[in-house]
Amino acid sequence: MNCVSLFSGSVGLDLGIEEAGLTPLVCIENDDDCVNTLRLNRPELPVIHQDIREVTTAEILATAGAERGKVFCVSGGPPCQSFSSGGKRGSILDPRGSLFMEFLRVVKEAQPAYFVFENVAQIVTAAIKHRPIEDRPGKNWNLSLYNRSDGHGTATPSDASRPLEQDELSGAAIKAVLEEFDALGYYLNFGVVNAADYGVPQRRLRFVMLGSRVTTAISLPEPSHSSDGSDGLPRWRTLRDALKGLEESDPLHSSYTDRFKRFFELVPPGGNWRSLPSDLQREALGKAFEAGGGKTGFFRRLEWDSPTPTIVAKPNRKSSAICHPDETRPLSVRECARLQGFPDSWEFTGSMHRQYSQIGNAVPLQLGRILGEAILAAEEARRKSKRRVTSKELGSWRGRKEEMLESSKQVLRDYSRNGKSRKKPAQSMQPVQEELFAVAGH
Repeated sequence: MNCVSLFSGSVGLDLGIEEAGLTPLVCIENDDDCVNTLRLNRPELPVIHQDIREVTTAEILATAGAERGKVFCVSGGPPCQSFSSGGKRGSILDPRGSLFMEFLRVVKEAQPAYFVFENVAQIVTAAIKHRPIEDRPGKNWNLSLYNRSDGHGTATPSDASRPLEQDELSGAAIKAVLEEFDALGYYLNFGVVNAADYGVPQRRLRFVMLGSRVTTAISLPEPSHSSDGSDGLPRWRTLRDALKGLEESDPLHSSYTDRFKRFFELVPPGGNWRSLPSDLQREALGKAFEAGGGKTGFFRRLEWDSPTPTIVAKPNRKSSAICHPDETRPLSVRECARLQGFPDSWEFTGSMHRQYSQIGNAVPLQLGRILGEAILAAEEARRKSKRRVTSKELGSWRGRKEEMLESSKQVLRDYSRNGKSRKKPAQSMQPVQEELFAVAGH
C-alpha cells in the first residue's frame, strides 16, 4: 500500500493519505521552502527536488524503489492558479495549467493501481482560452451566460464584439482534461466536494478525481458532517473547534496597512465589506466596487462558531481576508496550520509569508485522509471479489460523465448562493458493495 507523491508542496494531501494507511515512497517538489520543510520534518523520506518536467518516470520509480505496475497509488495536485477564480485564468494554455499533463505522463508510464488527483473546484467551469471581460459581448463577468446564448452573452444588437468561441466557453477546460484522462484506460470517479463535509473546519471546495485500472468499485466518500447536523451527522467543525487549546504567547502573523485596518475595525465577526457604512464601501473596495459577483471575501472577519472560508496563501489581502474574530489581524501562521489539519509539531521553514503560502496552498490533511480511505475501500472490495475487470468495464465511467460534471457545477452554484454545500454530494456513487463492478449489460 505505497504511494508516489507528485507536486507534493507542503504534503498536506500526502500526510492525510498516510494517515489513511498508505506508505509514501518519494515526493517530487520544486519549491525550495516546501522541500526544506519536508526534509526538516521527514528527513527519512526521499525527495526529488526538481521541476517535474525534467524528471523521468524511470528516475521517480528508481528513487521510490518500485517497478512499473507495482506502485499502488500516485497522488498529486498540479499547480492550480490557472484555473482559480483568484488567478489570471490562463487555463490549460498557461504552463502552470498544462502541468496536469506531467501528472498524466507519470500515471501512464508508472501504471499504478490507483491515482488521486485534486485541483481547484473552478476547473469544472474554466475555459481553455481566457477573454477579458471588457472584450466580451455584453461584458458579462459570469462566463456561463455565454454557454446559453451561442457565445453572445447579453450583448445588444449594437455590440460589435465577436461571439465567444468554443474554447472560450465555460467548461471547455474540463472537457479537454477528461479526454486526456480517458486515454489512460482507468475507471474514473470525480466531483467537487466541500472539505467542511468531511470534518475540516473550512468551507473549502476542491475538485477530486479517483482513478483505478484494477476495479470499478471506487466511490467518492460520503459526507461525515453537515452544516446543520441533519441526517444524524455531526455539525460542521468550527474555528473555535480547530483552535481549542492553542496557546501562542507571541503569534507569528502578518498585518494590515493602517488604511485597511481602519476598515476592518468597523466589521463585526461574520461580516464583510457590506458591514461598512455605505459611504465607506466604495472607498474600501476601490475599482472592485463596480465588479460583478458578491465579493464576499472583501474585508471579511471570521466568526468563532462557523467554519472558516478557504485558508489562503496571502491572508492580509483585502479581497481574501481571514481576519481574526476578536483582533484586527489575520490569523497567525499556526492558527492557519491548525485549520489545515497540520499537527502542532509540524514546523514550516522560510519567511513568514512563505510559511503562509505553504499552508494556504496545501490540501487539508483530513480531506487527504478520506480520499486515501476511499482508495483502500475500493482495493478491499476488489480483493474480496477475486476477479479482474475488463477494459470495457473500466470505460463504463463515461456513461456517467455528464451527470458527474453537472453535479460538480451544481455544488459550485449552491455554494455561491448561500455558502453551504449540498447535504450529500449528488456526484457520490452508491455504496461500494452495491456499486461493485456495475456496468451496463454486465
